[in-house]
Amino acid sequence: MNIILIHPYIVVRNLDIHMSEPLGLVSLATYLAHIFGEEINVSILDLYAMGTDNPKPKGNMYVKGIDDEAQIHAEMSKAKPDIIGITCCFTGYFAEALEVAAMAKRLYPSVPIVIGGAHATLDAKSILRDNSFVDFIVCHEGEITLEQLVRSLRGELPIESVDGLCFRAYDNMVVENSPRKLISDLDILPIPDRKFIDMEFYKRYNHRLFNFSRKKPIATIMTSRGCPYKCVFCCSKNMWKRQYRSRGLAQVFKEIEMLVSEYGIREICILDDQFIMKKERIYEFCDYFISDDKKGNKLGIALSNIAGISAWLADDDILLDKMRKAGFYKMTVPIETGNAETLKFIQKPIDLEQIGRLITKANKLGYWTGAFFIIGFPYETKEQIMETVNFAYNSEVDFAHFFVAQPYIGTELYDIFQQEQLLGKEIIQGTFIFHGWHDTLKMTADELNEIQAKASRGWIAHKFFFYLKPKNFLNSLWPKFKTLADFRYSFGVFWMLISRNIKDMFKKTFKVK
Repeated sequence: MNIILIHPYIVVRNLDIHMSEPLGLVSLATYLAHIFGEEINVSILDLYAMGTDNPKPKGNMYVKGIDDEAQIHAEMSKAKPDIIGITCCFTGYFAEALEVAAMAKRLYPSVPIVIGGAHATLDAKSILRDNSFVDFIVCHEGEITLEQLVRSLRGELPIESVDGLCFRAYDNMVVENSPRKLISDLDILPIPDRKFIDMEFYKRYNHRLFNFSRKKPIATIMTSRGCPYKCVFCCSKNMWKRQYRSRGLAQVFKEIEMLVSEYGIREICILDDQFIMKKERIYEFCDYFISDDKKGNKLGIALSNIAGISAWLADDDILLDKMRKAGFYKMTVPIETGNAETLKFIQKPIDLEQIGRLITKANKLGYWTGAFFIIGFPYETKEQIMETVNFAYNSEVDFAHFFVAQPYIGTELYDIFQQEQLLGKEIIQGTFIFHGWHDTLKMTADELNEIQAKASRGWIAHKFFFYLKPKNFLNSLWPKFKTLADFRYSFGVFWMLISRNIKDMFKKTFKVK
């Protein structure tokens, strides 16, 4: 049996948008190969990676990846597929996943088409009802469900017994099987085998996605799954059912060492939703990398955590000190809002006073500090939004990232936007977090985007004058410069920010799209 798993092309509004390795697909492919051995042939067709070097215009947007049906057919025919699986985690790119599914069904009408990922999980019934070319949806955690689906298609199991599967029955009725229990021991999953994808491509491009990275090439890993918290704007709680599970650190260390030795990786970006959930585990993680002389990192790599650090979990000096010595060089805090009422709405246990102390502490330890802020919640007034902007500007963080709230399927925020009739029927293609697409009850999308753009544009000048004050320079900036590598990295960051501002001004002046 031949199984082909597809990472679709994407359609973007900005050529600066990039994607990292499709770790979910890699994990699925590795697990299937591990379980079935020579009984199956499994491969990944990475349409995104194959065509990103040559993006092509599509109206006022761009296709990144291979979208030509003849070319896709030529690639798929090499695998002679018996099962075709397609992933899509991001709502804004789901149209492309469906386009690939429709192509696959036209080319191979008798081959089962399976879709998985966060968006598919959270809207499974509707997708099957509205798209006859999709046969199965693997919901939530995919490894064991996909394994059992393969066994069912081989005649070994009744399809009704495959927990975690949603499918269309012979009478065209959509059937949702019982949910699958999440894997309690993640170490039963083998280390994702990057040989299924073109790592040389991702080594070339990942630093453009993680553009404040310290070293390159960069690879991503996940050391845990899930998050127990219930932020109103996040679908993780529905995708992973608020269950946090961690991999054994021995397996994590083995994966990192493999990435360093086999692929020459020099920075590891951790994709966990909640990396510091268990402090003792993070102490052990950091101790592994701290060299005997307490300087540098045993493997010579940098470490980063894209989702940021939950402030209420980073409440002791030991944690921050160990992470800094282990190779973590930046600390981003998802503060989200500076308004008390909005904090209650988003259901995040943030203490704004504690945030200030945490940022001060991190700056003194030599971290580059950043924060995420979200504006544009449905009931938020302009005055409340400006409280958030002012909180950011009055803080000591080096970087502030201003996002506009996105009502993703599977979140309470989506349900609220829908109840308040703020959503259209169609998914807006190519959405991204730095831009608002929907009016709220208090403000228009254009007004939100104007605030976001002004807050973002003014940040560099604001920090320049902030650092000119001797106290701020000594407490917030100077501790970051301890080694020659610190100086090189810092000047690289400054140059990137200056270049980006010049580029943005050029686009605005000459209206370059």
